Amino acid sequence: FNTMKTKHLTFVLAIAIAFVVASCNNKTDEATHNHEDGTSHEGHDHATAVEAISYAISLENSKASWSGNMIGVYSHEGDLLFSEGELSLADGKVTAGSFTVDMTTMITTDADALYKMASREDLIGHLSNDDFFSVATYPTASFVVKSHEGSNIVGDLTIKGVTNEETLTDVVITENEGTISASGNLVFDRQVYNVSYKHTMSDMVLSDDIKLSIVVEAK
Repeated sequence: FNTMKTKHLTFVLAIAIAFVVASCNNKTDEATHNHEDGTSHEGHDHATAVEAISYAISLENSKASWSGNMIGVYSHEGDLLFSEGELSLADGKVTAGSFTVDMTTMITTDADALYKMASREDLIGHLSNDDFFSVATYPTASFVVKSHEGSNIVGDLTIKGVTNEETLTDVVITENEGTISASGNLVFDRQVYNVSYKHTMSDMVLSDDIKLSIVVEAK
């Protein structure tokens, strides 16, 4: 009877040992599989994000060209210069950036024929005073990048202390040996920035849309 109990106990122990060994082998195989496919191994290296590179814009080679028109009659256009600006680029996309325009640099670049009744200086003075941009009080305007998808960059535009979300369209960016060139267009409604001529009838014949064409070089 004791011999039978001993044989029975030995048989049970053998089964238990076999079960434990099989379980350990399964865990080892699973760990090996997870290591190979990268789904569960804690030390697996995942693809890292491309680090953004920061660029400072060239104040000499960057500008914002503007145009506005009297509905159905004629338009004026000119340039503004930047006082500062920078952007960060990763995988061809702008991840961050800001630009500040010096409103005191406003000039006109349109045809001389448009200035028979008044000089260019008169127009700039008119646009700079409180009838329009109040440059003495608000000498700068700015754009801060929020996102970049496709050929559009969304950001916050601030003019005369008023900030609204606007979109730069048709954005093109090229990079060559540490220098980038970028361009884009922006159309904003001057009324939402309180850029309104105090004479109501005169204001009504002016288009509310002001167009900006941005050209930037940065290193």
